[in-house]
Amino acid sequence: MFKGQGGSGPSRRLALAAVVVLLAGCGSGGNSADTNATSAGTTASSRPPVAADALDGLLLSPAEIGTAMAADAEVPVKATLSQMADTSAGKPDKNCRFTQPAEATMYANSGWKAVRSQELQEPVPNFAHHVIQAVVQFPDANGASNFFKASAQFWPLCANHEYHVLSPGGPDKIFTMGAIDNSNNVLSTTDTLQDGNGWACQRALTASNNVVVDVAACATNPAPGAAVNIARQIADKVGKL
Repeated sequence: MFKGQGGSGPSRRLALAAVVVLLAGCGSGGNSADTNATSAGTTASSRPPVAADALDGLLLSPAEIGTAMAADAEVPVKATLSQMADTSAGKPDKNCRFTQPAEATMYANSGWKAVRSQELQEPVPNFAHHVIQAVVQFPDANGASNFFKASAQFWPLCANHEYHVLSPGGPDKIFTMGAIDNSNNVLSTTDTLQDGNGWACQRALTASNNVVVDVAACATNPAPGAAVNIARQIADKVGKL
């Protein structure tokens, strides 16, 4: 929350801003993918698939994000994208690239059809929270379920591991990934910036119907379970369609 930013003023916040830019990445150019991925071992949802034009309505409002992050006010929208991010150039460790929601390399050849990704953050240099909420549409529930199952196998490859985020013009930022939790159809973990005065990013991923919900919630000592809370709220909205 705002009153618990920690750190030592504008210089630290500008350094964190550089990390946030690397985490947010850039558009990968296009929102299509191989639709020939196979589905196996899953049961199709009885609900009709969520349409691409419904994705925007699944995202939480700035006020809802502020509440989930235990902020003193809403967390404003910085950008909304309809394409995957690509932060791979700044993350040499391929096993840890899932730290970016809606990361192109993670969804390659998965069969995804459409994405809506939104970045929320207070203005630099006085920001205290950085959130990315993304919803990814698959052709059917099997596709989303298969992606979740594949992620449950992949995320542990980075667990309890240090990874570098390249910082042009400065030293690399080093994060320490925590353990991976897979409970109640939600994958979650937390990665902490070394020498970052408590700056950490929670990750959460779940699937509902034909939609994968992909969330990162970053702050200094972030509210416990914030990313999971955001992901579940979005998944609940999917379930009501």
